[in-house]
Amino acid sequence: MIMDESVKLSIGGSYVFAPDNLRKTKNRGRRCTILSFEFDKLSDQVKVSVVYHDTNRQSLVEISDLKEISD
Repeated sequence: MIMDESVKLSIGGSYVFAPDNLRKTKNRGRRCTILSFEFDKLSDQVKVSVVYHDTNRQSLVEISDLKEISD
């Protein structure tokens, strides 16, 4: 069974890194802000450039790994 969840992403918006893949544990639960959308020629996919709130470091993540922040 495949579940689809849609999230409206926007530059400057805050999201949480919460991948569906349980093996992706390194940055799970970290809050981030979207800086830009970039096309990755190697994987032929759009990646999201984010900056993490806790360290101010930038990273490229997959679109599907970002979820809305629920407080």
